[in-house]
Amino acid sequence: MNVLAIETSAIYCSIAVFKDGQIFFKEDTNKSQHGKVILALIDELLDQSQLSLEQLDKILISYGPGSFTGLRIGCGVAQSFNLIHRIKCFGISSLKVLASTAYQNELKGKVVCLISLGMGEFAASKFDDKESLLDNKTEEFILQNEDLATFLKEHKDYHVITSSENTDMMNILKSKNFSFIQPEAKSMFEFITISDVMSPQGDSFIVPNYLSNKDHWR
Repeated sequence: MNVLAIETSAIYCSIAVFKDGQIFFKEDTNKSQHGKVILALIDELLDQSQLSLEQLDKILISYGPGSFTGLRIGCGVAQSFNLIHRIKCFGISSLKVLASTAYQNELKGKVVCLISLGMGEFAASKFDDKESLLDNKTEEFILQNEDLATFLKEHKDYHVITSSENTDMMNILKSKNFSFIQPEAKSMFEFITISDVMSPQGDSFIVPNYLSNKDHWR
């Protein structure tokens, strides 16, 4: 199976290719330059893996919540490949991608993932272990800045993971057990065999998920 993974939900853009069990990975660490680098990264990895777009079986896209502009860029590229080359696209929650990256970096046990949405709001989700990533009913919700400290106090046995450089959040997290991690496209291959089930939008037109007002905690 040949799979392209696209991660543009955070400050770095990363791309990965899965080819018959072998993983090729590239990340650009220039902050918020997704639009400038994404196509070049894809071309570079396809060349490195000796694949063409026509040889891809599917595309996995981290479709949110996360960076407004980054998600539009990533989903736009995936949609264009779907329309032009008829490649199936599957959306994976950016919170799950973040958690998967943390677990692949040797973190164990319970984690809470936080992504800043701006305007004093944070997207959040919690996982009891690596196996819970595969649960298709994982709850995602929005935390207001004023609720963050209370939420973390109620989940003090969870390790906090964030990909966001948010001053208000960092001030609250100073005394907490937390890690600053950037999600990596290669961690999406954790979902490679169940991506058709994980993607709530089907296998073609993937729309960014910014969460909505109804998804607030409590």
